[in-house]
Amino acid sequence: MNLYQILEQNQRFKGFLDSEENLFFLKNRLLLERFPMYKHLALASSDFEIIRANIIIRSIKNKKAIEEAVRFAVNNDDVIKREKGLAFFRKFIREKIVDLPFANDDKTRLYVPIFNRLVNQIYSEDFEKLLLSPYDKLVEEFETLVIDPFEIYNFMLYDSLFTQFVKVYADNDIMAVFHYDFQAIYFIDKQGRLDNKIALFDKGIRNPDFHHILERIRPVIAAYVANDKDAMLRALVDKKLISEKLISRIQSEDYRFRMAMIRKIK
Repeated sequence: MNLYQILEQNQRFKGFLDSEENLFFLKNRLLLERFPMYKHLALASSDFEIIRANIIIRSIKNKKAIEEAVRFAVNNDDVIKREKGLAFFRKFIREKIVDLPFANDDKTRLYVPIFNRLVNQIYSEDFEKLLLSPYDKLVEEFETLVIDPFEIYNFMLYDSLFTQFVKVYADNDIMAVFHYDFQAIYFIDKQGRLDNKIALFDKGIRNPDFHHILERIRPVIAAYVANDKDAMLRALVDKKLISEKLISRIQSEDYRFRMAMIRKIK
């Protein structure tokens, strides 16, 4: 068992099964089964994989909501008879979808990141194209057009309204986000996959302090990015994020493992 597994196993927080993310996933996961590319996410079990699955699910739901808004505008006499042109039509749709989650991609809102940028332009601005060939086929026949959004949009999906993550750090290779409900730091690589997770507040901390948490985790993140494990462990203790007792146990087990490896090499 490695450091990160030990931290997760000993974390005080045990409410993931009843969390909003997991309940949303359980209610909607069957939506993923019609897509070969996403089918494996319907079986997600870890918190991060379920968050990834929910990004896809919310994208699918957004797609349907935007199409319904377009259909409503076309079928609504008041909208059509106003004869205020394309600008009014687009404004009407934008007002209908104002509460949908999205990610920012430069000046474009990514409402449906399961599609490429060209198609997202249609779903974020050029709504009228959904009524015209060949784009009208997107409404029903779109399974072959879906992409891996984590490969294409990576970091921007996690720093968006599709998740409850809070971005704390990012460079060209890695992004660090914090989840308040799950009390954990997640390190995400540039392919949009989980590099590692640091679960905070183990059972050895009797009275966890949740104040100013973002500032307290910054030294931990800096040490992780610098690949300085010792500094990271010290920061976890110094900032009262992990108990000294658990860190001492981890360091002791790590020391015994290194000694065993040295003896084995000799």
